[in-house]
Amino acid sequence: MSVPLKEILGLLETNYPAAWSVPGDHSGLEVGDPLGAVDLILVALEVTPAVIEEAGLKQAQLLLTHHPLLYRGLAAVRADRPGERLVADLIRAGLALVSCHTNLDVAPGGLNDYLAEQLELREVEVLSETAHDPVYKLAVFVPLGYEDPVRQAMGDLGLGVIGRYSHCSFGARGQGTFLPLEGARPFRGEVHRLSRAEESRLEMLAPASLLTAALARLREVHPYEEVAYDLYPLKNPGRPLGLGRVGRWPEPRPFARALARVKEVFGANPVAVWGRPPREVHRVAVCGGSGGDLIEAAVSRGAQLYLTGEVRHHQVPAGLSGLAVATVGHFASEAVYLDPWAEKLRGLFMDAGMQVRVEVAQAQDPPWQFL
Repeated sequence: MSVPLKEILGLLETNYPAAWSVPGDHSGLEVGDPLGAVDLILVALEVTPAVIEEAGLKQAQLLLTHHPLLYRGLAAVRADRPGERLVADLIRAGLALVSCHTNLDVAPGGLNDYLAEQLELREVEVLSETAHDPVYKLAVFVPLGYEDPVRQAMGDLGLGVIGRYSHCSFGARGQGTFLPLEGARPFRGEVHRLSRAEESRLEMLAPASLLTAALARLREVHPYEEVAYDLYPLKNPGRPLGLGRVGRWPEPRPFARALARVKEVFGANPVAVWGRPPREVHRVAVCGGSGGDLIEAAVSRGAQLYLTGEVRHHQVPAGLSGLAVATVGHFASEAVYLDPWAEKLRGLFMDAGMQVRVEVAQAQDPPWQFL
């Protein structure tokens, strides 16, 4: 069953808001009709002729990429110019294009969180803050005896996090009243008869980015036909959002062992290393893509090793000591996330009741080669 593109755009905006993108970046719909129907999404790092051809063979209707195609405005769309030819090919094929760029880098559970997880880092924090995820208080009224399932479901989604504690909640008991109207199917009580129920008011902190998923899950686990809840916007700063991540290994690792783990995670060999490698590595920073601007942040956060896709020569301070900067290649630093991202998208679409298929493009290779 086809899904309107505008509904997919809404779900992506909920999980990867454009407001999370760094200033000047481009994310969202670049080519296509929001009213178009989508059965198959092909996920790719970026648009290439081979990826467009694969999308045509698979009869996909949407290309979802990490890298935007239209970094700058176009004065024309000519098929005899490389960049413009890709736009022309997309239009000719009736293929929509949507990108999630730095908003995917920044997103909790996005690219950089995945890299930190694969590197087995603990106590992970944002390396360079760019914003905060607004926080709400969710108060839901639950019949006595059902508090634990609701609390568990909300906590498992990420609600109720305070510092290094999860599943935090507060409950207070009271009495609720309700009068089921014609057509209602009450969990307790009778139609047209005023009823009273002993209930708990369960309160948990809820990041704005998780509200859609939380309310959908709440309706699944709550026993009532109609769930009574309140949402209060708070002045709490909320969890930090930003580029890169920094964390630590439980025990220091010799640099050679640390580098071996980097090669294993990114499938990169060789790895370029800038600066003087330390004997041991305890704290590690990571940023997918072009992370040269965050070197100073890695130094200030006490990292001994900073992993990124690429840096420019003059971004690495002369005489850098105490920190080794390792570059694995821009493509390798991000392509590793495509399969996990596709799997996450399948879950998001399923939870939203959207019957749309998601596949990862196979016609992807680094845009350069060693000769």
